[in-house]
Amino acid sequence: MEPYDFNRVSQTALIPAFARGEYTDIPWAKEMLSYLRSNDAGIAEGPWGDRAVGAYASFFEARFKSVNQVIDESGYRQVLELAAGLSPRGMDFAQRGFTYVEADLADSSALKREIAAAVLGQVPAGLHLCPANVLDRAGLRACCTAFAPKPVAVATEGLLRYLTFEEKRQLAGGVREILSGYGGLWVTTDIHLRRWAQGHRGIVNRRMETERLGRDLAPNYFEDLDHARTFFEECGFQVESRPLLEGIRDGIMSLANASDELIAELEERRTFVLRVPS
Repeated sequence: MEPYDFNRVSQTALIPAFARGEYTDIPWAKEMLSYLRSNDAGIAEGPWGDRAVGAYASFFEARFKSVNQVIDESGYRQVLELAAGLSPRGMDFAQRGFTYVEADLADSSALKREIAAAVLGQVPAGLHLCPANVLDRAGLRACCTAFAPKPVAVATEGLLRYLTFEEKRQLAGGVREILSGYGGLWVTTDIHLRRWAQGHRGIVNRRMETERLGRDLAPNYFEDLDHARTFFEECGFQVESRPLLEGIRDGIMSLANASDELIAELEERRTFVLRVPS
């Protein structure tokens, strides 16, 4: 079987980028969106249209702010974000004095460098854009050379649904190796359940999504929250499961326009904070 081309997933980064820029107050999101539009970037016709962007805006905003909250509460000033895509978090945190490393595919890293330089005037000294396949342990280790021997917060936001369970295990092994060396935590909002995905029919065309991505995402979802917890425990992590909206609900400005169904899902969704047992 030929290796999967993860560049096919990179195009999906436009969806949350448009949602964050259009519907939220996330720092630098509007400026990033303006740059993308000035360069003729748009949401592809097909599985992910403008309707999906608006319908899921509160999900994208909530998961972003949940990750921010965990990192801020941890007190760690070193962050490794895996498959960061078009997230503006690194631009914001680097200007706040963090050492922020984004590990992403070469084309995505080059685009982020271009955007950061255009929006901020230059790439901040604390923002390290590291071309790497996040499933490659050697590549991840190379991305960590920017860090001092202090704890690291690893972040994934939107990645795991695109990975098979074997690929998830590969990723978890790489993250565990990093945390075993530096200490710290892994925060992820990527706890996607099969029934939630099934409930989104009619907003995202799943057949066209499969064709566009070149893989069916249905087998990648967790069956339930217990399944997700057990998976990460078996990968060697202690699991803290936090409600996605805990501590941030009042700050999700797009929540007022969310459907009742999506609000119910967001109330059930979880952010996992994962640590390597001492």
